[in-house]
Amino acid sequence: KAALGEFAEHGFDGARMRAIADAAEANLGLLTYYFQDKVRLWRAAVSHAFEQLQSELAEVLAPRPEDDERVELALLVQRFVRFIARNPEFMQLMNDEGKRDGPRMRWLADRFVRPLYDVIRTRVEHAQAGGLLPPIHPAHLHYLVLGAAGLAFSQAAECKRVTGIDPTTDEFADAHAAAIVSLLAGAR
Repeated sequence: KAALGEFAEHGFDGARMRAIADAAEANLGLLTYYFQDKVRLWRAAVSHAFEQLQSELAEVLAPRPEDDERVELALLVQRFVRFIARNPEFMQLMNDEGKRDGPRMRWLADRFVRPLYDVIRTRVEHAQAGGLLPPIHPAHLHYLVLGAAGLAFSQAAECKRVTGIDPTTDEFADAHAAAIVSLLAGAR
């Protein structure tokens, strides 16, 4: 958690192992012992964050044909938004890494983002075939939802300053998720 926060705040190049050790109230030597270098620590932090996200979404992403697809899609958005609300550093890091074509972005995309995208794309295409989602290419929907879901939380200070609303509350996260679902469902 400390490493993810440091990487999100300062980027990979600006992050310092000493600052991560201090934030984690750990000995710097232990970080080096367990992770060897900053790249391995970064990968461990990102892997841990994605494991948490996957755990949060696992129940909703599991194929269950007897469930109401509209409810499942709304629940998927709600769980993702809640995850981002509780872990804004995750979205900050992903935004930072995703804007450059480099080895870390490729590692993230190949290991985590593409597999998750492929699972969700299948669900989106099925929902589109059933008229539950607008006929927009899944890539557009993917980035529309990512942007809509994450921006208020990765820029929480600005959101609070501009709107007077604290986006870190569960109530805001749930209302934000409902607004995204409403936009998607109403866009047909």
